[in-house]
Amino acid sequence: MRRNPTANSIFHARLWEAVAFAFLAIACTSHAVIAQAKKPISRDGLVKAVRINGLSTAELVEQIETRGVAFQMTADAEQELRQAGARPEVIEAARANYRPGAVSNTPQRGGRSNVPAGEPLSKGEVISMLQGGTPSARVEQFVEARGVNFQSNAAVAQEIKRAGGTNSLVGAITSAYVAPSARRAPASASGSRRPDYDDLTDQATNALDAHDAARATQLLQQAIQLDSSQPRAYQLLGFTQLYLQGNITEAERNMRRAIELGGSAAFRVFHDHANGSFRDTCAGTLFVTKTNVTFKANDGAHTFETNDSDIREIKTNKLVGSALGVFIGGAGDIGAFHIKVKRAADSKNYNFAPLTKKTEESKLIVSLVQSYGGVKS
Repeated sequence: MRRNPTANSIFHARLWEAVAFAFLAIACTSHAVIAQAKKPISRDGLVKAVRINGLSTAELVEQIETRGVAFQMTADAEQELRQAGARPEVIEAARANYRPGAVSNTPQRGGRSNVPAGEPLSKGEVISMLQGGTPSARVEQFVEARGVNFQSNAAVAQEIKRAGGTNSLVGAITSAYVAPSARRAPASASGSRRPDYDDLTDQATNALDAHDAARATQLLQQAIQLDSSQPRAYQLLGFTQLYLQGNITEAERNMRRAIELGGSAAFRVFHDHANGSFRDTCAGTLFVTKTNVTFKANDGAHTFETNDSDIREIKTNKLVGSALGVFIGGAGDIGAFHIKVKRAADSKNYNFAPLTKKTEESKLIVSLVQSYGGVKS
């Protein structure tokens, strides 16, 4: 078990890196992004997502099952993922969801696509094609080229499979949903199309990579105006406002909206291993959704997940915060908090503290869990 470095200079140098990478991970790999993803996950991309720890194990598995992976699980790939901190569930999901490659929609000779132009497909049209004998791979080409006008869920996935569809087709359908307010825009006179939701969030990620938080915020706000029904832009915007702009009020507003739409709010935290003394810790990400709280350490060694119904108490600590402040090179109470979870007839206490050492952030986490889970303090 590795101890957290105590030098304050090292802490601050790595905080920006952790925040930037977590933002990129959310932008590229969170379960909210699934609805827009077009390609299976590369080996390098999965390794980075695991190492960056921008989403929980459950969310990462969900993403792998939806998008698939573009590599086969060789012994070398498995070793690399384990070294990055991948949990066994992630490795098994990648092993079972290999996709040889994304179908290309590049226009063929003569400037014509191999899929006729048309409106997004309905569920009935997809099922009719399958039942009529069209190979699942060919149906997937239509789905990726034209999109679908219905959202996938477990029941829809089973219906598609019963009609002869593959897991790859189900993943493509989930990825290709086109919301009514975000139908593909026609090309302009100059031959270029207006940026869609994906374009704007991708550009926001590039802006962040250039340390341009203002530009990232502008692009995410444009994405929200384009399609306010998706949680991803709200989630990214809240994360940006909290960690890059220090605007906790606006961050909370957008994080709440992301959660309400089925997404999550992500927080960078320390996890205590020493009964509240914080003399032995690991760093990771805490995720808050409508129904649960999840923690995954950066190294994958420590995980924590509980449904809100099993949380007996969540509130900030009064004593251990000072100990943590001294341990990591700070001073005073930096707002550690604890989550008390039911364990059969007993309960167990888990202590956390924000990587930023800001008490307000701990209070925000507590408030979100209490608001959506009905947990009392």
